[in-house]
Amino acid sequence: MRKLNAVVHKWEVSLLLLLSSGIQILCSHYFPVALYLDLSLILVLYIGWHTGPAAGAVTGTAFGIVQDAIYRSFLGLNGLSKTIAGFAASLLSRVVRLEDLFSRIVLIMAVSALDSSVLYLMLRLLEQEIGHKFWLDTLIKALVTGVAGGIGSRFYDHFKFPKKDFRRVGA
Repeated sequence: MRKLNAVVHKWEVSLLLLLSSGIQILCSHYFPVALYLDLSLILVLYIGWHTGPAAGAVTGTAFGIVQDAIYRSFLGLNGLSKTIAGFAASLLSRVVRLEDLFSRIVLIMAVSALDSSVLYLMLRLLEQEIGHKFWLDTLIKALVTGVAGGIGSRFYDHFKFPKKDFRRVGA
């Protein structure tokens, strides 16, 4: 059994939160199309996957509230949806193994659609107007986030967990 908090450190989470916030601020001002990439969700899933349920949920809350502040949306909506995503990722990591790129992309796409669905339900509950292109945007966002998250997580794993060469052990 893996040691839950040994894989992702607090300083690493703080650094990822700062970097993702800066990237999202820059992208929202200069590249409006980049709003389809939910970098916070990718990082919350990655951190939740490699930590326990409590750490995944707390990370989701922090990343979601920062995302709410950046995009000037209702404070707490993304916090709630990212909390659910971080918690769920931690629980899924105990049941599902994501070794190949395709399964990572599909899982991130599914969680991205779930994240948007939670936002939709909360907006409906608050009786807020929802754009007529909401579900089309959700589909595009899920595709972009899934592909970027799958490739990005594999790339990050390559540096964080390098393959061991056991050929020289007995030499």
